[in-house]
Amino acid sequence: MATIPKMKMRNCIQCGRVFLSQEREELCSGCKAKFYELEEIVKDYVKEHRGVSMNDVSEATGISKKLIQRMAREGVFADMPMGENFTYPCASCGTPIKTGTYCTSCLTRLRQETKKVAEAMQIRFKEDMPTVKRLDAMAQREFDKEQRDKRMFRVGMKNITRSK
Repeated sequence: MATIPKMKMRNCIQCGRVFLSQEREELCSGCKAKFYELEEIVKDYVKEHRGVSMNDVSEATGISKKLIQRMAREGVFADMPMGENFTYPCASCGTPIKTGTYCTSCLTRLRQETKKVAEAMQIRFKEDMPTVKRLDAMAQREFDKEQRDKRMFRVGMKNITRSK
Protein backbone atom coordinates (compact mmCIF):
# COMPACT_ATOMS: atom_id res chain seq x y z
CA MET A 1 0.00 0.00 0.00
CA ALA A 2 1.49 3.34 -1.07
CA THR A 3 1.83 6.09 1.49
CA ILE A 4 0.38 9.48 0.77
CA PRO A 5 3.00 12.24 1.02
CA LYS A 6 2.37 14.98 3.56
CA MET A 7 1.41 18.27 1.99
CA LYS A 8 1.99 21.67 3.57
CA MET A 9 0.95 25.15 2.60
CA ARG A 10 4.06 27.20 1.84
CA ASN A 11 5.13 30.40 0.20
CA CYS A 12 7.36 30.05 -2.84
CA ILE A 13 10.81 31.41 -2.01
CA GLN A 14 11.07 32.91 -5.49
CA CYS A 15 7.73 34.61 -6.13
CA GLY A 16 6.00 34.43 -2.74
CA ARG A 17 2.87 32.64 -3.99
CA VAL A 18 1.18 30.14 -1.69
CA PHE A 19 1.33 26.52 -2.90
CA LEU A 20 0.95 22.96 -1.63
CA SER A 21 4.41 21.62 -0.90
CA GLN A 22 5.60 18.03 -0.62
CA GLU A 23 8.43 17.48 1.87
CA ARG A 24 11.16 20.06 1.19
CA GLU A 25 9.81 21.77 -1.91
CA GLU A 26 10.55 25.50 -1.85
CA LEU A 27 9.36 26.53 -5.30
CA CYS A 28 5.84 26.64 -6.74
CA SER A 29 5.26 24.74 -10.00
CA GLY A 30 5.69 27.87 -12.14
CA CYS A 31 9.00 28.86 -10.56
CA LYS A 32 10.17 25.24 -10.57
CA ALA A 33 9.56 25.01 -14.33
CA LYS A 34 11.47 28.26 -14.86
CA PHE A 35 14.29 26.98 -12.59
CA TYR A 36 14.60 23.81 -14.74
CA GLU A 37 14.72 25.91 -17.92
CA LEU A 38 17.50 28.06 -16.45
CA GLU A 39 19.25 24.92 -15.25
CA GLU A 40 19.33 23.57 -18.82
CA ILE A 41 20.70 26.89 -20.12
CA VAL A 42 23.53 26.80 -17.57
CA LYS A 43 24.28 23.11 -18.23
CA ASP A 44 24.43 23.68 -21.98
CA TYR A 45 26.75 26.67 -21.55
CA VAL A 46 29.06 24.77 -19.20
CA LYS A 47 29.18 21.77 -21.59
CA GLU A 48 30.16 24.06 -24.48
CA HIS A 49 32.69 26.10 -22.48
CA ARG A 50 34.63 23.68 -20.26
CA GLY A 51 36.78 25.23 -17.56
CA VAL A 52 34.58 28.32 -17.31
CA SER A 53 34.15 30.14 -13.98
CA MET A 54 30.85 30.74 -12.27
CA ASN A 55 31.21 34.48 -12.94
CA ASP A 56 31.67 33.80 -16.67
CA VAL A 57 28.57 31.60 -16.74
CA SER A 58 26.56 34.27 -14.95
CA GLU A 59 27.71 37.04 -17.29
CA ALA A 60 27.18 34.97 -20.47
CA THR A 61 23.74 33.59 -19.57
CA GLY A 62 22.36 36.51 -17.58
CA ILE A 63 21.51 34.13 -14.72
CA SER A 64 22.45 35.37 -11.25
CA LYS A 65 25.48 33.89 -9.48
CA LYS A 66 23.26 33.20 -6.50
CA LEU A 67 20.97 30.98 -8.58
CA ILE A 68 23.91 29.20 -10.19
CA GLN A 69 25.37 28.60 -6.71
CA ARG A 70 22.06 27.15 -5.60
CA MET A 71 22.09 24.81 -8.60
CA ALA A 72 25.62 23.72 -7.70
CA ARG A 73 24.69 23.15 -4.04
CA GLU A 74 21.74 21.02 -5.13
CA GLY A 75 24.07 18.84 -7.23
CA VAL A 76 22.87 19.91 -10.67
CA PHE A 77 26.44 19.78 -12.01
CA ALA A 78 27.52 16.70 -10.06
CA ASP A 79 27.66 14.47 -13.16
CA MET A 80 29.49 17.10 -15.23
CA PRO A 81 33.27 17.61 -15.33
CA MET A 82 33.68 21.11 -13.94
CA GLY A 83 36.81 23.22 -14.32
CA GLU A 84 38.96 24.44 -11.45
CA ASN A 85 37.45 27.93 -11.80
CA PHE A 86 33.86 26.78 -11.22
CA THR A 87 33.65 27.32 -7.47
CA TYR A 88 31.38 29.08 -5.01
CA PRO A 89 31.84 30.09 -1.36
CA CYS A 90 31.33 27.76 1.61
CA ALA A 91 28.14 28.79 3.45
CA SER A 92 30.07 29.09 6.71
CA CYS A 93 33.56 30.48 6.06
CA GLY A 94 33.53 31.56 2.40
CA THR A 95 36.30 29.22 1.22
CA PRO A 96 35.83 28.32 -2.47
CA ILE A 97 34.20 24.88 -2.89
CA LYS A 98 32.93 22.82 -5.84
CA THR A 99 30.20 20.70 -4.27
CA GLY A 100 27.85 20.74 -1.31
CA THR A 101 27.22 23.62 1.06
CA TYR A 102 30.27 23.52 3.38
CA CYS A 103 34.00 23.04 2.89
CA THR A 104 35.75 20.03 4.43
CA SER A 105 37.07 21.93 7.47
CA CYS A 106 33.64 23.41 8.27
CA LEU A 107 32.01 19.99 7.87
CA THR A 108 34.56 18.53 10.29
CA ARG A 109 33.92 21.34 12.77
CA LEU A 110 30.14 20.96 12.47
CA ARG A 111 30.40 17.19 13.02
CA GLN A 112 32.52 17.74 16.13
CA GLU A 113 30.08 20.32 17.49
CA THR A 114 27.15 18.01 16.79
CA LYS A 115 28.95 15.18 18.56
CA LYS A 116 29.59 17.42 21.59
CA VAL A 117 25.91 18.41 21.73
CA ALA A 118 24.85 14.76 21.47
CA GLU A 119 27.24 13.82 24.28
CA ALA A 120 25.98 16.69 26.43
CA MET A 121 22.42 15.54 25.83
CA GLN A 122 23.39 12.01 26.90
CA ILE A 123 24.94 13.38 30.11
CA ARG A 124 21.82 15.44 30.74
CA PHE A 125 19.67 12.36 30.15
CA LYS A 126 21.82 10.36 32.59
CA GLU A 127 21.43 13.12 35.19
CA ASP A 128 17.67 12.98 34.72
CA MET A 129 17.54 9.18 34.92
CA PRO A 130 16.73 9.06 38.67
CA THR A 131 13.78 11.38 38.01
CA VAL A 132 12.68 9.31 35.04
CA LYS A 133 12.96 6.11 37.08
CA ARG A 134 10.97 7.65 39.94
CA LEU A 135 8.24 8.77 37.56
CA ASP A 136 8.23 5.37 35.91
CA ALA A 137 7.91 3.66 39.30
CA MET A 138 5.04 5.99 40.27
CA ALA A 139 3.26 5.24 37.02
CA GLN A 140 3.76 1.52 37.55
CA ARG A 141 2.33 1.75 41.11
CA GLU A 142 -0.70 3.64 39.76
CA PHE A 143 -1.20 1.02 37.07
CA ASP A 144 -0.89 -1.82 39.61
CA LYS A 145 -3.37 -0.11 41.93
CA GLU A 146 -5.81 0.34 39.07
CA GLN A 147 -5.47 -3.35 38.15
CA ARG A 148 -6.04 -4.39 41.81
CA ASP A 149 -9.12 -2.19 42.00
CA LYS A 150 -10.50 -3.76 38.84
CA ARG A 151 -9.88 -7.29 40.19
CA MET A 152 -11.50 -6.41 43.51
CA PHE A 153 -14.49 -4.95 41.69
CA ARG A 154 -14.86 -8.13 39.57
CA VAL A 155 -14.52 -10.35 42.66
CA GLY A 156 -17.02 -8.20 44.53
CA MET A 157 -19.46 -8.38 41.62
CA LYS A 158 -19.11 -12.17 41.51
CA ASN A 159 -19.80 -12.40 45.25
CA ILE A 160 -22.86 -10.17 44.92
CA THR A 161 -24.28 -12.28 42.05
CA ARG A 162 -23.57 -15.51 43.96
CA SER A 163 -25.36 -14.32 47.10
CA LYS A 164 -28.54 -13.55 45.19
